[in-house]
Amino acid sequence: MKRTRQLKNGSNYEKAFSWLVFLLFLAATCLNSFGKILHREFLHASYQSWEISEWLINYEGGFVRRGLTGQLLWSLEQWFPYDIRVALMGICIIASAIFLCLILRVFKKEGWSLLIIPTGFCLGFTLFNLWGRRDYISLMLTFSLFLLFRHVLRHPRQWLAWVAFYILSALQLLMHEASFFYTFPILMLYGFHHHRSQRLSIVRSLCTSALQFLPVVLVMGAACIFKGNENVAQAIWDSWVPVVGRYQADVSKMGWGVFALTWSPEMIFPSHFSTSLMGDASPAVWRIPLVLLNLLAGYYLVTRLNAVDMGLYRPKPMNHVMMSNVALIQFVAMLPMFTVLSCDWGRTIPYWVISSLMFYYVFKQEPTTFASPLTSMSSRIQEKISKSKVLSSHYTYILLVLLAPVPTYNAPLDHVNTFQQRFFTIILDMFNQLASLFS
Repeated sequence: MKRTRQLKNGSNYEKAFSWLVFLLFLAATCLNSFGKILHREFLHASYQSWEISEWLINYEGGFVRRGLTGQLLWSLEQWFPYDIRVALMGICIIASAIFLCLILRVFKKEGWSLLIIPTGFCLGFTLFNLWGRRDYISLMLTFSLFLLFRHVLRHPRQWLAWVAFYILSALQLLMHEASFFYTFPILMLYGFHHHRSQRLSIVRSLCTSALQFLPVVLVMGAACIFKGNENVAQAIWDSWVPVVGRYQADVSKMGWGVFALTWSPEMIFPSHFSTSLMGDASPAVWRIPLVLLNLLAGYYLVTRLNAVDMGLYRPKPMNHVMMSNVALIQFVAMLPMFTVLSCDWGRTIPYWVISSLMFYYVFKQEPTTFASPLTSMSSRIQEKISKSKVLSSHYTYILLVLLAPVPTYNAPLDHVNTFQQRFFTIILDMFNQLASLFS
């Protein structure tokens, strides 16, 4: 009797603690996102800011990477003049709402704990927030491409499905070429192993997979070759000057997102590598272990999603080994984004986490498996986690969610850039504003 009561109390403590942490991060997300919407801060955003100006890249200076959405916005503006900032706020809200419904549906069907959703590992920094830019649209395309690829593997002669796959692939890459890394390498690898499972030779499997993804690689290659230059950037900005001048006085300074087209790889790669690992304001080597902690925590949290029972629905068994395989493949595929192509950890880590969860959800019941060495490594890692009382504890999971210093951009603790710092800053600002009202 006494032992049963202790176990029951322990379960209740687990649920209470997990809900406390969940609501803490949910409050931080709401304060960060809905607060800006309610105070109309989006409407006062500068056209020069990253959040707005990266959407403005179009084809008025010739074909260039990331120009598709900007061209659509520019063409629409020629027919019906409007403030781009208002339109982007609407796109942000709608895309966030749809994506949130999709994620919640997947988590419910899998019986996963919701604990990770409002954190920096998932939706914390980008939900209902212009800073996320096209991320949710791109990730929804990734989910659609995973479903389509599963379909074409099952029914390889349905050419309309292949056409749809290539069209969506082109749309995604022309919208944001970085989506290639969290969408296509794992599909290429999975396709190769699928062909091997059909008793094709290694050479024939490689050739078949290469031919299937040749259109995708060509589009990605075009986006990399036509990366932009000073003339293209100036032509793009000039095309927007009448629009910017209609709603904002200063049109002389080019927006940062457009100006980035002038940056050379020799300049941007070392800069991203340094700021991602050591920070920008005050670079320091001691931040590197914090970066590694976030990456290890991301792997652990993804592969152990059913470790915490929040009491919403009955947890379901997870194939930890397969999830580990997927997370490791996606991590390797994302290495360019984690090092030289970006320093926005609050966006790149969610790319890794969310795309891994999506792939597992879509392909978990398929007969094709990955290479045995990878599976053996995942099996050893997951076996050690399961046998360790500390690593298998739900409190370890909750504490990692609570304490992992995932930053919005740059290395952790560079400026006020982690979720924890931002939350306390927002709370402090609210107290200061209340104090000023009564003073």
